[in-house]
Amino acid sequence: MDNLLVIFVIIAFIIGYVFLMTYLERRKVLERYNMSSWYGFIMWRTLRGQKLVDFLASPKRFWRIYATISKAVCLIVMMAIMALLLWEATLVTQIPADQAPTLDMLVGLPGINPLIPLWYGILALAIGVAVHEIGHGIITRVAGMNIKSMGILLFIFPVGAFVEPDENALFKSSKKVRTGVFAAGPATNIFLALFCAFMFSTVMVGSAEVASEGPVLTTIYENTPSDIAGLKSGYQIISINGEPISYNDLNYLEYAPGSKINLTYLSDGNEYTTESFAGIVILSTNKGLPAADSGLEPGMIIKSIDGEIIRNEFEFRDTLSKLRPGGSYEISALVYDVEFDSYIPSEIVKSITPANRADYIGDEEIAYLGVTSLYLGANIMDPQIVLSRMTNPYTGAESVGDYISGTLMYIALPFSGLQPLDGPYRDIFVPGGIFSGWNNDAFWITANCFYWIFWISLMLGMTNALPAIPLDGGHLFRDWVDTLVRRFKKNISEDEVERIVSAISTTFIVLVVFLIAWLLIGPRLM
Repeated sequence: MDNLLVIFVIIAFIIGYVFLMTYLERRKVLERYNMSSWYGFIMWRTLRGQKLVDFLASPKRFWRIYATISKAVCLIVMMAIMALLLWEATLVTQIPADQAPTLDMLVGLPGINPLIPLWYGILALAIGVAVHEIGHGIITRVAGMNIKSMGILLFIFPVGAFVEPDENALFKSSKKVRTGVFAAGPATNIFLALFCAFMFSTVMVGSAEVASEGPVLTTIYENTPSDIAGLKSGYQIISINGEPISYNDLNYLEYAPGSKINLTYLSDGNEYTTESFAGIVILSTNKGLPAADSGLEPGMIIKSIDGEIIRNEFEFRDTLSKLRPGGSYEISALVYDVEFDSYIPSEIVKSITPANRADYIGDEEIAYLGVTSLYLGANIMDPQIVLSRMTNPYTGAESVGDYISGTLMYIALPFSGLQPLDGPYRDIFVPGGIFSGWNNDAFWITANCFYWIFWISLMLGMTNALPAIPLDGGHLFRDWVDTLVRRFKKNISEDEVERIVSAISTTFIVLVVFLIAWLLIGPRLM
């Protein structure tokens, strides 16, 4: 199904659901069951659970310090997420339309977002929302304000819990108190995420061991030799054409581009052999850059550049280093012929004129094609590196940029096929250390739960820290702007303060909505 059609179907379903819940709300049908609807979110109210919140809120001094720290955390996260959105907006024009994010990928709900595994997602979302709301509730009680109700929050299915403070008392309270209540929810999500990341990486995966060596397939791309061969994420290659293979060997293989090779791999503890095709495979090209202009397309195998045969990644990089930006060079590529089950020369790809890498990425002045490629058309990793990515994403980091990249790579583990870690992976990585006696499945189910609670809680915390009402970050931002306006504009009326604060808050709401919408629409307009 076309991505745009999927988007429209999801939008239509959500709109239909929201209208139905709004209709039931207006007909007071939901009220009979102590429920209310807010744009499709159903709040099922009860007074149960308040004793638990009161008990948790008893060390008031601790929670007042916690509220202050929460404000600092929310401010840092707010600035970070806005910087990330602005940075991504500058990259939109470089994203091919077929690789642009879709609406379902931006909706953080299991069952809608295909990236989120359903049951791990439901568990993580329920815990994340419950912890978020309890954070609000505890600071509300510490401030001496009442909780009107608590309950379950539903959107199509249960997505967590909520704590509903007395809004009149909340907005009549001091900014110090009010901002503490608003900050507690997102900050508690961030703290929960950090704890679960520690449990996943240091405690659980940190004890895992590699059961067998050999390069591991983590991501299989469509219409590539690995995809045609039926290879899957988690398969471990042990030999090619009968020769044992290590991860480092992949960079120096000498099989002719497009030639058939026999791959022997491990899956579920058994050995299998399948036929594939050797070569460096094009995964994507950027419109307006040399690779796309030359006619190269995803799925093609690069055969040669400037007369140099390209058999592996090392030869590809070495050949590129010899090219001069702006020069014209012969290039040949192979395209898959379904009828004959073989790769044949492309009649379109003839020559290429490399651009200057420094003009696009800002580093070395070397030849740049604007292409993404991988051997076999699959992401292949050393099993020890796979473990390292999950246990310490900051290995080898030396600069701020390295730490940011490591963080983004850790969050992106689901995109690389490393979360949830199941299926064939469980035969490659086994429990060790204090977990050596654990059942393999039980170990990885527990570890996966920690990762997805981390992931969902982080998303909840970051999303709610955005400076856009009705999100918690929006209310925080408005109060902080109000404070700054009163500090620097001391002689203006209350109406003027309200006008300035409302204008700035509205501007940021529009900016946030635009930046998110631009990620969806921008690439499809280019």
